[in-house]
Amino acid sequence: MIMAGLAGLITCFVKLPYAVRNPDRPALRALCVMLGTFGLAFIVTAPPVTPAVSEAFGVPNLGRLIGNALTLISAGALQAMMIFLAHTPEQARPRVRRRLTVLAVALAGMTIALFSGHPVEGPNFVSGNAGYPPVVIYELFYLGYLSLAVTDLLTFSIRYARYSDGALRAGLRLVSAGAVAGICYFVYRVALLFGGFANWDGGDESTISALLAGTSGLLVAIGATLPLWGKYTVLPWRRARQLLSYRRLTPLWETLYSAVPEVALTSEQAMAGSYRRGEIGIRLYRRVIEIRDAQLILRTRSDPDVVRQVERDAVRRRLAGDRLRATVDAAELVTALRAVDRPLEQRADPEHAAPEPMEGDARLTSESRYLELVAEAFRRLNDDPPAALEGAKV
Repeated sequence: MIMAGLAGLITCFVKLPYAVRNPDRPALRALCVMLGTFGLAFIVTAPPVTPAVSEAFGVPNLGRLIGNALTLISAGALQAMMIFLAHTPEQARPRVRRRLTVLAVALAGMTIALFSGHPVEGPNFVSGNAGYPPVVIYELFYLGYLSLAVTDLLTFSIRYARYSDGALRAGLRLVSAGAVAGICYFVYRVALLFGGFANWDGGDESTISALLAGTSGLLVAIGATLPLWGKYTVLPWRRARQLLSYRRLTPLWETLYSAVPEVALTSEQAMAGSYRRGEIGIRLYRRVIEIRDAQLILRTRSDPDVVRQVERDAVRRRLAGDRLRATVDAAELVTALRAVDRPLEQRADPEHAAPEPMEGDARLTSESRYLELVAEAFRRLNDDPPAALEGAKV
């Protein structure tokens, strides 16, 4: 728990300068408050730290009060962040004020309840003070606001995950999972609170509570911050995958470029395959465009009859979907390259539409992976041509 708390504090300090420089982004400020209080809460509620805080100040159960208060403040800050993200500032401010008012009442009630009695301090706080009125009131204030926060988080995350994608959607789903773990924590604490009247000890309260609360807090914190750092974790994988795709498309591109060099969009250095670090994405983007442009130019020279025969052969071999389409596209290229030195005949097959323009990384990924299938089929048709393509080897 201490390591998780330190991670929260470090993340808070990293984001804090951005929040200070951007006062018009209340969601970012709320995120910093959430991360800071989350980190402190995890540290203070760690079993070795809680009694040490009480002993340091000479006030019984002060460590527990501070840890639980920080937990609620962190939950309130996360509520505020999600409200500011989901609404305009004018709509969000009154909603946030209402929740902060409830939070202040809960914190005041917890403080008064805890110091109005003399509960026994220990790791099993609720079961050790079973049925003791100040502890019951303290837990009701604590769990009451916690239930409101968990309900808000679950509602917001489920509702807006449907309209999000990428890291934001994954983050919201993690927040939902954290809220579910929070519900389990809430149910367990309520069962402890009232199980004392039935002489139910509830097991090892300290371990179970720490496990449920820690799981909930970590999932929520990771989910809330995933859009900030998630893209950096997938960047090495994305670049490696783009480099692999770039290399796989090289033989096909070289063949097409030698036949129709006018499709080149790049410099001689780029065409030679040299690139600086971080440029592989744009190199792959250009390579895909050049291959697609070559397809459009060469399609008018392909032999539709031969292509249809290759397609029938592929269907008999039970190819389907993208692999079937890729085989057809490759057959068009093979027959077109065979006729590239012949006079142009306008006989494009109307059944094959021009490729759609690419939009964003997702489109680039799907296009490059599809063209990898075309390159594989192109190589296969040249290495082991079917009867329909005999003599058409490039």
